[in-house]
Amino acid sequence: MTNYWLTSLCGWLIFSCSWFCLWIFSFSFLAEPELAIILFPFAFRLGIALHTKKRFWPTIYGAELCLMASLSILLDQSQWIIVIITSFASIPMIWFAQQHYYGSQLRRLCVIGIVIVATAIINTLMLGDRLDSFGMIFLVSITGGLILVPSCYLVWSYLFQSVWTPLTINLIAKPVELRSRHIIFCTLLFILNIVIQLVLPEELRRFAPFCLAIPIILLAFRYGWKGALLGTVLNSIALIAARNGVSHMEITDLLLSLSAQSLTGILLGIGIQHQRELNQKLQHELNRNHNLSRHFVKAEESVRRNIARELHDEIGQNITAIRTQASILQRVEKSPVGHRCASTIEELSLNIYDTTKGLLTQLRPKVLDELGLQGAIQHLVRELECERNGISTTIIWNEPIERDAETSDATNVTLYRICQEALNNMMKYAQASEVTITVSFQKKAYLTVKDNGIGFKHEDTLDGLGLLGIRERVQVLGGKFTLITQSGSNAVGTELQVILPML
Repeated sequence: MTNYWLTSLCGWLIFSCSWFCLWIFSFSFLAEPELAIILFPFAFRLGIALHTKKRFWPTIYGAELCLMASLSILLDQSQWIIVIITSFASIPMIWFAQQHYYGSQLRRLCVIGIVIVATAIINTLMLGDRLDSFGMIFLVSITGGLILVPSCYLVWSYLFQSVWTPLTINLIAKPVELRSRHIIFCTLLFILNIVIQLVLPEELRRFAPFCLAIPIILLAFRYGWKGALLGTVLNSIALIAARNGVSHMEITDLLLSLSAQSLTGILLGIGIQHQRELNQKLQHELNRNHNLSRHFVKAEESVRRNIARELHDEIGQNITAIRTQASILQRVEKSPVGHRCASTIEELSLNIYDTTKGLLTQLRPKVLDELGLQGAIQHLVRELECERNGISTTIIWNEPIERDAETSDATNVTLYRICQEALNNMMKYAQASEVTITVSFQKKAYLTVKDNGIGFKHEDTLDGLGLLGIRERVQVLGGKFTLITQSGSNAVGTELQVILPML
């Protein structure tokens, strides 16, 4: 109970001071005490009540009642009883709005918009006859609500919805990091607002609100709807401070400008923030899909390796046994038919062995396990007999002595097969005399295969499955595949570039 009364007392003092300062600011701009109450003080009370527990409402409305009663006595405005009744008439509406004020930011902002419009209607119906200006009351209520109620939500969200780090010895020892760039950026925009208002000549003064839309757009793009709201508040201060003592018509234009800027800035910021959140979700899903694809590729290579091992061990041993038995049968069997059958069995076993060896190579390059990636590529060049066919081959291997992470089996197999496919295509179609293979490892694996052949058209790659398969495999692993080539008299060869993450 003591905490309640202490909190109420502190809240009374802070709310009273803020409410009175806002009324002074509004009165210096509108020069009408009743309209000044509707502009910023009512909007401030609306924002505070919407974000405060109901047991503190007597403090808020009691402070406002005391301030309005004191002002009515000082200004000799005995008819302000209608203004006081208007203040209390908003209680049922705020009570109902709080029941639906939860969930996402978009939902809360929609509730705030409905509350602002409903409050403006209540103020217009209650005070329209008294002030004889329905349109002005509605405009003043909308303008003040659009500026201050979202600002109250912004402060409330920062104080009560953010995750705060406990004040421990580690936090105290940590130096305070001020985001000076953000502060300087907002300060410069605020100064720019003031300069635009004061420097522009009178004939161009009506174009100032259009110039002030630029800071709102910049802040909305950088910080979402919160930045747009900050830009709107800065613009409002600049406009009101620079337009003090203007005519009734100019006040109306200024209020319309402030309302339009506030509404446009908040909606623009919401749209940008929503798009940014969708992009983050999309990026998260893309990363998740890439990780799943990498796991599938690794699982596939593991299965291939196991199958190749089983085929090599089981079928290889059986074929060797069959050939041995066939050789024994050839030596023992003297009849022509038996000798011919034994020769046929041995020949068929050799065919099965060659076929199995080819399947093993497709499933899993055995040379890769025996020699590693560098030795496997060198063996591939020798196996294709590049030098014998008049093709000068250069292999550049850039591997740091100490790497942060070793390349996985899937990465090695992918790099090897890309080299294999690229060299096979070069041997068949490129008519090249030189080829350079560059492999380097940094934070990622880089492979480049470049020749000086005749090149080809990009649409020709659609006819075969080799390059398409390479491209798809690289994309599945989260890498980048680039093919640079052209055909004709100006052709300078083909360059294949692949970048793979260190899986």
